[in-house]
Amino acid sequence: MIRSLALIVLAIQLSRPSIPKPEVERYAKVLQQEAKEHDFDPLTGVAIIHFESYWLPAVVSKDGEDYGLAQIRARYVRGCREDADPVNEPSEACVAAKARLLDGESNIRRMAALITANRELCEKKRGRVLFHEWLASYQGRNRPASDHWCVPGEGTWRVVNYRKELLAKLLPAPRARARSKADAASKADAASKASAKQTSEASAPSKAKSSDGKRASAAKQSKQAKSPSKASDSKQAGADKQSKAAASSKAKSDDRKQSRADERSKQSSDDQKSKKAKAPNKNDSKQG
Repeated sequence: MIRSLALIVLAIQLSRPSIPKPEVERYAKVLQQEAKEHDFDPLTGVAIIHFESYWLPAVVSKDGEDYGLAQIRARYVRGCREDADPVNEPSEACVAAKARLLDGESNIRRMAALITANRELCEKKRGRVLFHEWLASYQGRNRPASDHWCVPGEGTWRVVNYRKELLAKLLPAPRARARSKADAASKADAASKASAKQTSEASAPSKAKSSDGKRASAAKQSKQAKSPSKASDSKQAGADKQSKAAASSKAKSDDRKQSRADERSKQSSDDQKSKKAKAPNKNDSKQG
């Protein structure tokens, strides 16, 4: 099975967060290649090594039998299998073989080969190839003397379940991804609405001020429009007042002239009457 290099790196880092980046990238690259060649899931390899050594390449079991990342049993590898006591009296070839098992990349390659060998063994003994069964065989749970083959134990299920955890964390199910996207879209929509509401509330006072300003401006313009009219009315009133004053003055002047004329006419009439009274009567003169 093919997994991306980035995914394998993340899986290893979940197992051992403190692993140096160059080291994890080397292991991930080899694991990806070996998983493809031997047809197993790289995450299965990550889960196996997680419980065997927690990705510490120099680990050796307490009994001195198992070495490296995947805890490969040294007595069965080339260089040690011919030794009578590979643990206490290893040959030079066995010592060299054990040193190779402490190299991380070499250990992963050996693990991949053993996965294939145990799958073939379980298929031969049980007529099927199931993950938890060949994993039990890989863990050394076979009992040839009692014809006990590929039967999982507690440690087997720990690996199986850890692999499921990795899958759940790194590769969410389609429905879960869909729900996650829907939730994200819903949250984004809610955030957008909240932002729009805040913007609207913030702009409301500004709009009110703008409206008040427009009304004030209109009122001012109206006052300005009315102001010339008032001025015009004032001017007209002043003109009317002046006209009335002039007319009144003229009327008074005419009255005075008429009064003087009347006085002169009366005076003239009185004068004529006076003259007539003083003149002698011609008839009287003749009579005398």
